[in-house]
Amino acid sequence: MMKIVLINPNTGRPERIENEAAWPPLGLLYIGAMLQNAGHEVKVIDNARVQLPVEKVVERVKREDPEVVGVSALTPTFKQGVKIASAIKTETPDVKIIFGNYHATFTYERLLMKYPIIDYVVLGEAEYTVLELVEALEKNEKTKRVKGVAFRHNGGVVKTPPRPFIQNLDELPLPDRTLLEQAYHSELVGILGSSGKFTTVLTSRGCPYNCRYCACAAFSQRKVRFRSPEAVVAEMEQLQGEGYEEVGFVDDNLLLDRHRMEKICDLLMEKGIKLNLWAEGRVDQASREMLRKFARVGCKTIYFGVESSSQKVLDYYGKNISPELSRKAMRNCKEVGIENVIGSFIVGAPIETREDIRRTFDFAINLKGMDFPQMNVLMLSPGMDLWDMAVREGHLDEEKCWEEAFAAVSVYPSYLKEEELCRMIDHFYVEFIKRPTFLTLQLLKTMRSRYRLKIILANLRARTSFRSTFRQLTGG
Repeated sequence: MMKIVLINPNTGRPERIENEAAWPPLGLLYIGAMLQNAGHEVKVIDNARVQLPVEKVVERVKREDPEVVGVSALTPTFKQGVKIASAIKTETPDVKIIFGNYHATFTYERLLMKYPIIDYVVLGEAEYTVLELVEALEKNEKTKRVKGVAFRHNGGVVKTPPRPFIQNLDELPLPDRTLLEQAYHSELVGILGSSGKFTTVLTSRGCPYNCRYCACAAFSQRKVRFRSPEAVVAEMEQLQGEGYEEVGFVDDNLLLDRHRMEKICDLLMEKGIKLNLWAEGRVDQASREMLRKFARVGCKTIYFGVESSSQKVLDYYGKNISPELSRKAMRNCKEVGIENVIGSFIVGAPIETREDIRRTFDFAINLKGMDFPQMNVLMLSPGMDLWDMAVREGHLDEEKCWEEAFAAVSVYPSYLKEEELCRMIDHFYVEFIKRPTFLTLQLLKTMRSRYRLKIILANLRARTSFRSTFRQLTGG
C-alpha cells in the first residue's frame, strides 16, 4: 500500500466571473477511487476550494506523509501548482511528484526539463495510468513499462507509448466524494447559484468538434465515449440518497446524443429522482423536445456557447453554429420553462473590430430568453488550434510563453488592445444589468420561482454582498 495526496491547485489570483471553488475536482475523485479500490490510501486537497497559502498546503502534505503527490495542472492553475510542488519537494525531497491534466499533457517536455522537482507527467486520461505508475513505484519496477507517462532519463525526456482511451466508462468506479472535506455549491461572481448540497456528474468524455479556442479536441482526439444511461441514473439515485439536491453535468458535450439524453430523462422520471440540474450545451443540439424532457426532470440552469453575433467570427472560431441557432435555443429554453439560461460569449478575436464587438453586445442585450451573459476574453493556451497557429506564424514564442495563457489580442495583430477590450466588457455589464426591463423581468421570474427564492435565501444566510458582486462584475 502507498499513501498518495492528490492536489487541485488554486490559481493564486482573484477570479472575475466564475469562482473556481464552485465545482468539485471530479477527475481527482475518479483517480482517488481507483487507487483506493486497489488498496492505497488517498487524501485530496482541493486548494481551489480551501484557498490555503502554499506553506499551509505543505504542512497538510507533511502531516499525511505520502510517498506520492499528484497535482492536477490546468493552464490557469499551472504556475501555482508548480509553486506548491516545489515547496513540497523542498520539505519532503523523497516524495515522487506527478503532474497531469490538460496543461501538463500538452507541455510535458518543457515542464520536465525546466522543473526537476516534477518526476512524472501523466498524459491524457489518467485513471489507469496513475494506478499503474503508483504500483510500479511501489514495487520498484521500471516505469517505462507504464503507458501514457513521461519522465526524465539520461538528460532528456522519455515518453512511453500512449494509453488507449477507456472505451467502457461504466467500468470505472464512481468518484469517491467522501475524499472531499468541504461542502460545495455552484457560484457565479460571488453569488450562490444553488440552494442545497451540490456536486457534479460526468456522463461522457470527449467532443467531436474542433473549436479553435478549445483544447478538448486535442486532449480527446475528437473521440467521444459515453456512460450508459442506466449507470448515470444509478449514480444520481445514489447521490439523492446521500442528500444531494443539485447536480451539475460536466461533460465536454452533454447534449451530443439526443436519444441518449432522452433515455436518461426517462429513467430519472421512472425512478422518481428529483434533483435540480445544471448543464452546458451547444445551441445546435437544443431541440425543444429534448429540452422539455430535461426541464421536467429538474434542469434549472443551462449554459450555451453563443460566442458571437458575427458569422464571420463564428466561422473563425470553427464553431459551426449561427446567431439564429442561438436565438432558437434561447426561445426553446424559455418555452419549456428552464429557469436560468446563461449565454457564454467570447470577444477579442484578432479579426474582430470594435463594431463587431459592439454588435455582439447589442445581440446579447436583445437575446430573448437569455437571463444572463458571460463575456469572456479570447485566451490562448497550449493545446488550442489558435495557439498552434500563433506559434507557426511567429506571433508567439512557445519557448518563452508555454507556462500561461495570453489574450489573443495581445498575441496576434488585432484591432484593439486587451485593456480596451476589458473596459468594453465592464461597460457592457453596467449597461446590461442597469436596464429597467432586465431588472423587472428577473424580479418577476424570481417571485414566481420557489427555486430562485431558495437561492436568494441561501445568499442571505451566507451574507452575500450583492454590492461587491456588482463591483467585481463591472470592474469597479
